[in-house]
Amino acid sequence: ANEQNKQNEQAIVNENKVENNTNQNTKESSKILIAYFSRADENYNVGNVDVGNTEIMAGFIKDYLGSTADTFKIDPVKAYPTNYKECTEVATEEKNLNARPEFKNADSLDISNYDTIFIGYPIWWGDVPMIINTFLEKYDFSGKTIIPFNTHEGSGNSGTYTSIKNKMKSSTVNTDGLAIKGKTVRQESSRSTVENWLKGLGL
Repeated sequence: ANEQNKQNEQAIVNENKVENNTNQNTKESSKILIAYFSRADENYNVGNVDVGNTEIMAGFIKDYLGSTADTFKIDPVKAYPTNYKECTEVATEEKNLNARPEFKNADSLDISNYDTIFIGYPIWWGDVPMIINTFLEKYDFSGKTIIPFNTHEGSGNSGTYTSIKNKMKSSTVNTDGLAIKGKTVRQESSRSTVENWLKGLGL
């Protein structure tokens, strides 16, 4: 029985070694983070969808970068209304109040593991959704490279890349981001648009 116990203990030790090595390798290789906020449900010009426009764009980036990148969905604690009009009303109120909506699993994310951080979002009322400001103010981005990307319905990046750069003084913000119309990003042809952009960034 004692011999069996010793074998079991050794097996646990070995498992822990493997797990620790895996964690270490992950930390060393995962230098890129793709963080994004995206809303599904009823969207302007695309109808009711199960996956938001920006999440599709984030998926294209992840597919291209593969295991060198991790993803983090900025998921609000209080969900936005599924109805488009009601959602715009909440978004307007948040913008007017300069609100900072909380997001889930905020404390589980350690951005010290990453050198480059992609930040994705839709354009809401000519600006980033307020929850993006929550995210940017939550962590220490000193010395990080931030690369914004977004979806929209005609407003491009609406000056948000420059505003993020002005806000994040301790970071290097690459204003050569990518903005794609929400309806367009749902077409498979947008995958190559994203890939060509990433290649242009040297990734």
